[in-house]
Amino acid sequence: MQLEFYDETMSQTLQSFQLTDEQLRFVKSPQLNVKEAEKMPSRKPVFGFDRENAVVFFVLDTDSEYKEKFNVCHSIYIRSFAVAPDYARQGYATAALKALPDFVRTHYAEIEYITLIVDEPNPGAKELYLKEGFELGDAIQGPRYPGYTMKKRSKTSDLTYTT
Repeated sequence: MQLEFYDETMSQTLQSFQLTDEQLRFVKSPQLNVKEAEKMPSRKPVFGFDRENAVVFFVLDTDSEYKEKFNVCHSIYIRSFAVAPDYARQGYATAALKALPDFVRTHYAEIEYITLIVDEPNPGAKELYLKEGFELGDAIQGPRYPGYTMKKRSKTSDLTYTT
Protein backbone atom coordinates (compact mmCIF):
# COMPACT_ATOMS: atom_id res chain seq x y z
CA MET A 1 0.00 0.00 0.00
CA GLN A 2 1.46 3.32 -1.09
CA LEU A 3 -0.11 6.41 0.52
CA GLU A 4 0.25 9.69 -1.38
CA PHE A 5 -1.06 13.20 -0.83
CA TYR A 6 -3.48 14.32 -3.53
CA ASP A 7 -2.22 16.87 -6.05
CA GLU A 8 -3.60 18.25 -9.34
CA THR A 9 -1.85 15.55 -11.37
CA MET A 10 -4.31 13.08 -9.79
CA SER A 11 -7.45 14.84 -11.03
CA GLN A 12 -8.44 11.88 -13.25
CA THR A 13 -7.96 9.52 -10.30
CA LEU A 14 -10.14 11.81 -8.18
CA GLN A 15 -12.94 11.95 -10.75
CA SER A 16 -12.99 8.18 -11.22
CA PHE A 17 -13.04 7.43 -7.46
CA GLN A 18 -16.80 7.15 -6.98
CA LEU A 19 -18.43 5.92 -3.79
CA THR A 20 -21.73 4.09 -3.41
CA ASP A 21 -24.80 5.68 -1.86
CA GLU A 22 -24.30 3.41 1.16
CA GLN A 23 -20.75 4.71 1.64
CA LEU A 24 -21.95 8.30 1.25
CA ARG A 25 -24.19 7.77 4.28
CA PHE A 26 -21.02 7.85 6.38
CA VAL A 27 -18.44 9.92 4.46
CA LYS A 28 -18.24 12.85 2.11
CA SER A 29 -17.19 12.13 -1.45
CA PRO A 30 -13.50 12.48 -2.33
CA GLN A 31 -14.45 15.23 -4.79
CA LEU A 32 -16.18 17.28 -2.08
CA ASN A 33 -13.34 16.63 0.37
CA VAL A 34 -10.77 17.94 -2.12
CA LYS A 35 -12.85 21.10 -2.70
CA GLU A 36 -13.11 21.69 1.05
CA ALA A 37 -9.37 21.08 1.49
CA GLU A 38 -8.61 23.82 -1.06
CA LYS A 39 -10.12 26.31 1.41
CA MET A 40 -8.77 24.69 4.58
CA PRO A 41 -4.99 24.25 4.63
CA SER A 42 -5.12 21.93 7.66
CA ARG A 43 -6.82 19.27 5.51
CA LYS A 44 -4.73 17.08 3.23
CA PRO A 45 -6.47 14.50 1.00
CA VAL A 46 -4.66 11.17 0.65
CA PHE A 47 -5.00 8.31 -1.81
CA GLY A 48 -3.89 4.76 -1.10
CA PHE A 49 -2.58 2.93 -4.14
CA ASP A 50 -2.15 -0.75 -4.87
CA ARG A 51 0.30 -0.55 -7.74
CA GLU A 52 -1.31 2.01 -10.08
CA ASN A 53 -4.88 1.63 -8.76
CA ALA A 54 -6.32 4.10 -6.24
CA VAL A 55 -8.08 1.85 -3.74
CA VAL A 56 -8.44 4.03 -0.62
CA PHE A 57 -9.18 7.71 0.03
CA PHE A 58 -9.20 9.78 3.22
CA VAL A 59 -8.29 13.21 4.52
CA LEU A 60 -5.80 14.03 7.27
CA ASP A 61 -6.71 17.14 9.28
CA THR A 62 -4.36 18.81 11.76
CA ASP A 63 -7.00 21.27 12.99
CA SER A 64 -10.25 19.34 13.26
CA GLU A 65 -13.26 20.89 14.94
CA TYR A 66 -13.30 17.74 17.10
CA LYS A 67 -9.69 17.83 18.31
CA GLU A 68 -10.61 18.80 21.88
CA LYS A 69 -12.87 15.73 22.17
CA PHE A 70 -9.96 13.27 22.09
CA ASN A 71 -8.10 14.49 25.20
CA VAL A 72 -4.69 14.15 23.55
CA CYS A 73 -2.12 16.62 22.29
CA HIS A 74 -0.40 16.54 18.92
CA SER A 75 -3.04 14.62 17.02
CA ILE A 76 -4.20 14.32 13.44
CA TYR A 77 -7.79 13.51 12.51
CA ILE A 78 -8.89 11.08 9.77
CA ARG A 79 -11.89 12.22 7.74
CA SER A 80 -13.95 10.26 5.21
CA PHE A 81 -11.93 7.03 5.18
CA ALA A 82 -13.30 5.00 2.25
CA VAL A 83 -12.35 2.12 -0.02
CA ALA A 84 -13.22 2.21 -3.72
CA PRO A 85 -16.24 -0.08 -4.19
CA ASP A 86 -14.45 -2.38 -6.66
CA TYR A 87 -11.77 -3.05 -4.04
CA ALA A 88 -13.96 -3.47 -0.94
CA ARG A 89 -13.42 -6.46 1.36
CA GLN A 90 -10.02 -7.28 -0.14
CA GLY A 91 -7.82 -6.05 2.73
CA TYR A 92 -7.09 -2.58 1.39
CA ALA A 93 -8.60 -0.72 4.35
CA THR A 94 -6.45 -2.80 6.69
CA ALA A 95 -3.35 -2.21 4.56
CA ALA A 96 -3.94 1.55 4.51
CA LEU A 97 -4.44 1.68 8.28
CA LYS A 98 -1.25 -0.35 8.78
CA ALA A 99 0.69 2.06 6.50
CA LEU A 100 -0.79 5.17 8.11
CA PRO A 101 1.43 5.50 11.23
CA ASP A 102 4.64 5.49 9.14
CA PHE A 103 3.08 7.96 6.68
CA VAL A 104 2.11 10.27 9.56
CA ARG A 105 5.58 10.00 11.18
CA THR A 106 7.20 10.84 7.83
CA HIS A 107 5.05 13.89 7.06
CA TYR A 108 4.03 15.10 10.53
CA ALA A 109 6.92 14.48 12.92
CA GLU A 110 5.17 16.24 15.82
CA ILE A 111 2.02 14.09 15.68
CA GLU A 112 1.60 11.54 18.47
CA TYR A 113 -1.97 10.33 17.90
CA ILE A 114 -4.19 9.47 14.97
CA THR A 115 -7.84 10.18 15.78
CA LEU A 116 -11.23 9.62 14.17
CA ILE A 117 -14.93 9.40 14.87
CA VAL A 118 -16.72 6.19 13.95
CA ASP A 119 -20.46 6.36 13.40
CA GLU A 120 -22.64 4.16 15.60
CA PRO A 121 -24.60 2.76 12.62
CA ASN A 122 -21.34 1.58 11.02
CA PRO A 123 -20.24 -1.38 13.20
CA GLY A 124 -18.01 -2.86 10.48
CA ALA A 125 -15.83 0.25 10.51
CA LYS A 126 -15.69 0.22 14.31
CA GLU A 127 -14.49 -3.41 14.30
CA LEU A 128 -11.87 -2.65 11.64
CA TYR A 129 -10.46 0.28 13.64
CA LEU A 130 -10.41 -1.77 16.85
CA LYS A 131 -8.63 -4.61 15.03
CA GLU A 132 -6.02 -2.13 13.81
CA GLY A 133 -5.22 -0.87 17.29
CA PHE A 134 -7.51 2.11 17.73
CA GLU A 135 -8.91 2.56 21.23
CA LEU A 136 -12.62 3.18 21.65
CA GLY A 137 -13.25 6.46 23.43
CA ASP A 138 -16.21 8.56 24.42
CA ALA A 139 -19.66 8.67 22.87
CA ILE A 140 -20.03 11.80 20.73
CA GLN A 141 -22.41 13.38 18.27
CA GLY A 142 -20.50 13.07 14.99
CA PRO A 143 -21.09 15.06 11.82
CA ARG A 144 -24.00 12.79 10.76
CA TYR A 145 -24.73 10.25 13.48
CA PRO A 146 -23.97 9.50 17.09
CA GLY A 147 -20.62 7.79 17.29
CA TYR A 148 -17.45 7.25 19.27
CA THR A 149 -14.08 8.90 19.38
CA MET A 150 -11.19 6.59 18.59
CA LYS A 151 -7.45 7.13 18.83
CA LYS A 152 -4.19 5.32 18.16
CA ARG A 153 -0.63 6.28 18.98
CA SER A 154 1.34 7.11 15.85
CA LYS A 155 4.65 7.13 17.68
CA THR A 156 6.20 4.36 19.65
CA SER A 157 7.88 5.20 22.90
CA ASP A 158 11.50 6.37 22.71
CA LEU A 159 12.19 4.35 25.84
CA THR A 160 14.00 1.06 25.49
CA TYR A 161 13.74 -1.53 28.20
CA THR A 162 16.32 -4.19 28.78
CA THR A 163 16.00 -7.22 30.99
